[in-house]
Amino acid sequence: MIRLPVAAALCAAIAAPALAQSKIENEQMVVYEGQWVQSKLPEQAGALMFLTLPRGQAGEYFTISCKRAGGAADRTVKLGYPKPLPQSPMTLTLTVDGKPVQATASFTGKTRDDAYTQSDIHSYELDFGGNAQEEAFFQALSAGGQLNIAGQSIPVSLKGVTAALNGQGAYCS
Repeated sequence: MIRLPVAAALCAAIAAPALAQSKIENEQMVVYEGQWVQSKLPEQAGALMFLTLPRGQAGEYFTISCKRAGGAADRTVKLGYPKPLPQSPMTLTLTVDGKPVQATASFTGKTRDDAYTQSDIHSYELDFGGNAQEEAFFQALSAGGQLNIAGQSIPVSLKGVTAALNGQGAYCS
């Protein structure tokens, strides 16, 4: 997951101008629609994070990382929660515009969030059960308007996600 303090500070510094533009960019990041934050930092593995103040304050994170696999971008979805899930691995439901998608969440570690929650964020990597199912999920995101994630209270707006996913390929490690 993108380092939370870095993401929070950078996002806060450019939040107002970002809301007025569909895409803004500096040396460290690209922000799409004021909410999709794409890290340009090589050590961040192309991390694309949906980041808003309410979700940050709630300790709820949605991140898509990527790496190069045979020239193509191989994406990984990670979720962050303020408290651990009841078990790991665990099947979760993600709902795009009312259409459910199942994925298995496996614990990957904790990250300290001093920017928003002043506590640990518990991270989970999702497995959609195969490449076709994962690709269908990304297509649903691009065609959708809202993502709801089991165990998270604040939905993810999908405005700008298509441009963000298309732009992410330039930053995959």
